[in-house]
Amino acid sequence: MRPNIVVCVAVSVLIGNVAHAQSWQPPADSQRCPSRWGAGDQRGSANNMSPETVLRAARLIKTGEVIELGQVLSSGMPLSAGRRFEVDAKRTVMNPESNRRGTNDAVIIHTGWGRLWEKDNARYQRSRPGLGAGAAEWLARQNPMLVGADNGGVEVAPNPDPKLSLPVHQIMLVVNGIHLLENMKLDELAAKRVYEFAFIVEPLKIQGGTGSTVAPIAIR
Repeated sequence: MRPNIVVCVAVSVLIGNVAHAQSWQPPADSQRCPSRWGAGDQRGSANNMSPETVLRAARLIKTGEVIELGQVLSSGMPLSAGRRFEVDAKRTVMNPESNRRGTNDAVIIHTGWGRLWEKDNARYQRSRPGLGAGAAEWLARQNPMLVGADNGGVEVAPNPDPKLSLPVHQIMLVVNGIHLLENMKLDELAAKRVYEFAFIVEPLKIQGGTGSTVAPIAIR
């Protein structure tokens, strides 16, 4: 399995504290099946990986600096604030030096929740700021290969709509085949205001697996 090297656009989405609960209904099977990559698809958005995307990522490496984006796994880590991120199209900020909108990229979202890792595990697990269904649908339309965040599930928890169970997981993984990466370490990336970089992540080779521990890095 080759490393997943993609051009990464770090997104600054101006956050709106939306008061009303947003509902979402999964599309019918006929609308999402078979996968757009074929009936036998098991890779989802990873099908977009190509020599061209690898070369595009490599061109972003200017200084050779490596920034680790993975948390340390230890006995003190959490084992598993419901502020919801939604997208106001007029207030969405992408990297001002790039015209790309996420196609075949990794979109990495810094919420600040990672600061609680091994410092307040109970709070880290109990709730989290994260994507709402509307923002997830908008991001999915940009065709990213992966969406990651520095929290335990990428999406907001608890969801403002108690009838919904992990809608962002459904929108990204089930409906669109877009991979999710949780529990990232993004404080250094945010402090250095790094918006574009080559993003490298290699999953373990687990036959039949649907997820994997990874050690992601950013190179710029």
